[in-house]
Amino acid sequence: MSPACSPPSDQVPEARDQAEVIAAVDAAVWAFHAADTARDAEAVIRLLWPDFTMLADGARLDYDQVTTGSREFMAGLALFHTVWSDLRVTPLERDAAIASFLFRDSIVTKTGELIRNRGTTSFVWQRRNGEWRLLFADADHRPLVP
Repeated sequence: MSPACSPPSDQVPEARDQAEVIAAVDAAVWAFHAADTARDAEAVIRLLWPDFTMLADGARLDYDQVTTGSREFMAGLALFHTVWSDLRVTPLERDAAIASFLFRDSIVTKTGELIRNRGTTSFVWQRRNGEWRLLFADADHRPLVP
């Protein structure tokens, strides 16, 4: 990280604080995974800050677009199976961290269409008033060839 991108030294978490941030964000990531695989759009939305934005396959989306899209997408699914691996949580400061991972999705729509993707995701988590939620996400989906 360049000095220009580094947080001020008084915001850099101590090792103990880093471990606490990593544990809290790790739990938040798996809560998001559980909501996703349960096709529970409202639980996913509760994990987003109102100023959340996303870059999904090159498209920039704001909070309203993501919440509307999540509700519509989840309503059209019969099955959502996703495996997340190589999760890494990097504390940025005491109240912010990046989580990144690889994914493999198998999705079946209510019309019977099978969609299989793999890719990468990065989440920027922020803690406000003791609560961790997503501030930003980036997801890159690539078709999974059988």
